[in-house]
Amino acid sequence: MNIPGYKLLSKLGQGGMASVYLAMQESLDREVAIKIMDPKMASDASFCDRFLKEGKIVAQLSNHPDIVTVYDIGKAGDYYYMAMEYVPGPNLKDRIYNNDNPAQPLLVIRQVASALQMAHERGFIHRDVKPANILFKASGDAVLSDFGIAKAVQADTQLTAIGYAVGTPEYMSPEQAMGQAVDFRADLYSLGVVLYEMLAEAKPFVGQDPFSTALMHINNPVPPLPEDKQPFQPLIDRLMMKNRDERLQSAAELIALIDEMLGVTQVTPTGGTVAVTDKIRVAGEQTTGRSRTGLYSAIGVVAVLLLGGLAYGFRAQLLPAPASDPGVSAVAEPVTLSPEQMAKLERLLSVGEAHMAIGRLREPPGSNAFETYQMVLDIDPSNAVAQDAIRQIEAN
Repeated sequence: MNIPGYKLLSKLGQGGMASVYLAMQESLDREVAIKIMDPKMASDASFCDRFLKEGKIVAQLSNHPDIVTVYDIGKAGDYYYMAMEYVPGPNLKDRIYNNDNPAQPLLVIRQVASALQMAHERGFIHRDVKPANILFKASGDAVLSDFGIAKAVQADTQLTAIGYAVGTPEYMSPEQAMGQAVDFRADLYSLGVVLYEMLAEAKPFVGQDPFSTALMHINNPVPPLPEDKQPFQPLIDRLMMKNRDERLQSAAELIALIDEMLGVTQVTPTGGTVAVTDKIRVAGEQTTGRSRTGLYSAIGVVAVLLLGGLAYGFRAQLLPAPASDPGVSAVAEPVTLSPEQMAKLERLLSVGEAHMAIGRLREPPGSNAFETYQMVLDIDPSNAVAQDAIRQIEAN
């Protein structure tokens, strides 16, 4: 295989549509990553034309710090190629289950969202956001790769018939899985799947085969996060709504929410500093609807978790204690709780409030307000907040 102007040094990886090599760009004596498309792609003339045209447009995105720089694109014989910035660091797939810093998932997602924001504003949809396409520079900054490749493959080309598909089933939005036209909100769904996997250390949907996995994205409710990550659940749910009109509507909106959670002063996934601001928005403050209220309720919880995970006193600041019902409180006598029980109780109360704020009263099973407050009463049967919330739920 000969690509004029480039000396191939070693193979870095291979996917369904292309292989990636470490190469030397001889004119500038610099290392690059060169993606060489499968020769079968040349059988579709419409793909070849779009690949070359859109590669030039994708290069315009390369001035964004969180997007891999594209240096060159062209055709040599039967091979279409794209020469890009070589990012030697690992990709997120290699390190997704190694998050010692509790803030790291949000920091990574914020940088990817920043890349998507610019792409979406320029009319680009990535269509294949997944951990393998999120790379890390030596500085620890995350960058998004593979812009333009998925865009160039359309469902109406003959490539679909020979085994090529747009997107990866484990990270595919419901509309992609159903073969519908997609917009930028498909990328936000995929980014939600990535965030879920970083937090839960497991993919939300894994079927026996790609088809069954895609069906799970279409039909199955989002599984609940582990208990210690439950405060992130409202954000995950808004990103992974089946109906895209109910999702967050832009990458900019996602970035703003993450900034509220972190009070970001410096965004560096590894080794950076994050200051959580003194002012944390709480439920009902400067909100624009039920779903946004739930997210801002969760924002306060997340900030507390990132500060150390203890929430003593936070509940009193967040909501005034509801009036107790003498008929109920008289039934259960106060109990003495251990510090561990207190910490769990405070987390559950905060999660329950977030569920209430976005209307998750009894659904979905395993991640709703009613079950969360029942868990509170299992720990403290006399808890007035949980008793009052359950009465509200039963009254609806």
